[in-house]
Amino acid sequence: MTENITEYFDELNNQLIQLERKYNPQKTNLHFEDEVIPNVDDQLFYELLNLSRKAIEIIKDEPDRYSNRTPYARGLFDFWYEYFIIVSSASIRVKKSANSDNFSKETIYSIIQNLIDISELSIIVSGDLYFRNREALGNTLLAFYSDDLINMVNKKKATIKSKNVRGFVDETAKAVERRRKGES
Repeated sequence: MTENITEYFDELNNQLIQLERKYNPQKTNLHFEDEVIPNVDDQLFYELLNLSRKAIEIIKDEPDRYSNRTPYARGLFDFWYEYFIIVSSASIRVKKSANSDNFSKETIYSIIQNLIDISELSIIVSGDLYFRNREALGNTLLAFYSDDLINMVNKKKATIKSKNVRGFVDETAKAVERRRKGES
């Protein structure tokens, strides 16, 4: 199976590139927070959710799934890095547009759960992947903030065994709260 994972991630990366081209035809540099994806709709988040589900499914049974020594490590890290950037940018666009009610709550909540689940990877490799995951989670929480959403995050956090992942979720949630207080 491991040898096929490289091919799977190549395909997922290609799908992610196509998705970005569709929603960012001007090729805006999404690495900068003030430059956000220009076109955002519910379908974008739905497609992002499907990609993250596939990516998690591919590696869930791999014992070395988060190792940088696997043949598929590069594709795995590249996929999640770009995925985090697109989710973050799309969430910033939603926040700026103040139209979060136009999006499927089920889709957004599932994306947030996947962002939390994959943080097990980003806390191991730290650096850019860690910060991009934190930005994606934080910006999504900000854009779609509600008491119900925070309750879901807290319930999800209670099921996490890793102290480091719980810390990642806590610190991100605290940063969101600080930012919300600064905006009011």
